[in-house]
Amino acid sequence: MIKSGVCSITFRQMDLAEVVAVSAKAGIDGIEWGGDVHVKPGDSATAQEARRLTQEAGLEVSSYGSYYKVLDANGVVEPFEPVLETALELGTDTIRIWADFQGSEVCPPDRRAKFIDAVRPVLDAAQEQGIRLAVEFHANTLTDSNQAALDLLEEVNHPSLYTYWQPIYWLADPAYRLQGLELLRDRILNLHVFQWAFSPFVGTWTENTDRLPLAEGAEEWKKYFQALDTSRDHFALLEFVRNDDPEQFMADAAALKKIIGA
Repeated sequence: MIKSGVCSITFRQMDLAEVVAVSAKAGIDGIEWGGDVHVKPGDSATAQEARRLTQEAGLEVSSYGSYYKVLDANGVVEPFEPVLETALELGTDTIRIWADFQGSEVCPPDRRAKFIDAVRPVLDAAQEQGIRLAVEFHANTLTDSNQAALDLLEEVNHPSLYTYWQPIYWLADPAYRLQGLELLRDRILNLHVFQWAFSPFVGTWTENTDRLPLAEGAEEWKKYFQALDTSRDHFALLEFVRNDDPEQFMADAAALKKIIGA
């Protein structure tokens, strides 16, 4: 089953109650609470409040969108306990993490090996609590391409490790994107959903990105969803709508639900 949702980072300017209110008004199924602004690791009171507000609105906490990277810049293992405890307070069974912050082609082999050794006990700790981890599928990480993501998942080889998926916005080839969905099909958990036009190498990430209404990519997204293994539940999470506009979010949520229904 594919469920609709939103990443709370889409509305960093809003407080918890406002995020829940706009999500409920849009009629989506769940919220991924972000760990950078809304629910920081170790903030038990805020996590409990986010859970209460979400559930009272009839929504699910789809996941905890953490920024946990396993290793810091010096290669020291970051503490995972605050992240895990916060996810438990939120009442979710999924934590999004990052596969380091160096690209797969530039990361030194010894650092990659250290990441793999360090992430396994983290996965064990999460598994003991019934929680799955899913790596962000993103540039400048060890999961920055179709093959890189598959290679890392296979090398770690842990039943609680999955990946998120999103269109690689800097590579707009639909065939490559669909190839990734097929290649990673057994390990994809949730998806980040957006429709962007991207002009690389002309400025900052924000300057390069033209956020479009999701409806403009409806046919494309139908193909992406059709490629998923729907024997497992997936949350399709809207992220970074045009101009951070709540009205655009409403339109995108309606488009998302229509695409899922199709």
